[in-house]
Amino acid sequence: MTHFRNLQTYLASGYLFAKNHPDVQAGYRISYDDIVARRGTPEFTTPCGSNVNDFVPFYFSPSTSMAFTIYKGNVPLKAPDGAHLGVAAMNDVAYLVVQPSVLFASGRACWFTNIACNSGVPATYNNDMAAMANHIDWPLFDESPKMGHIAEIGYTGVCKWQHDRDEPDRYRMRSKKRMAEFMVKDYLQMNEVSCIVLKNNTHLEEVQAWVNASDLHIPVYVKPGCFF
Repeated sequence: MTHFRNLQTYLASGYLFAKNHPDVQAGYRISYDDIVARRGTPEFTTPCGSNVNDFVPFYFSPSTSMAFTIYKGNVPLKAPDGAHLGVAAMNDVAYLVVQPSVLFASGRACWFTNIACNSGVPATYNNDMAAMANHIDWPLFDESPKMGHIAEIGYTGVCKWQHDRDEPDRYRMRSKKRMAEFMVKDYLQMNEVSCIVLKNNTHLEEVQAWVNASDLHIPVYVKPGCFF
């Protein structure tokens, strides 16, 4: 999940670098600076001894509490130079969709967690792709009602609801489990991206022009159902 304007930089270079990488690109920020900074501390260390900010992180679905809080207008938008630009808008969000198997095959270190790394509860890490079927609480993703169907890549969508509830017990940490993370070390190569997803046509022409200029042939889809 990124601001659509960052796509121009990523597509032109062919890479999206992790926050701790020496070549990290300055970009438009749609996140909480304090959380990003805290994730850079020794508290957030993977079993291989690397900090989580040494990795490019992904969620396992478009419906997360982070996406919802952007939708509610709670997240500031900052320019690459740090200037405040008001409030981040869901219409300006773009999703980069990847296949974990592709990133595992790249040879770079990959980890995935059972909950969001910054949940306040210690996350459990795993780097065995075969264990992904049981490490993630997939029933919380697969319930109805669903949103986010992307027929072109065979994605059948995810349960719209991701908030916590007291009852039943399995919903008490639903928001944290639904923000389980997949991380690839150092960088994402843009030719590893399955598709780019936008909410509407507002930025489609611009993004498609950047893709065309990159010669990467990444499909760009407009999928309102992937967004709040």
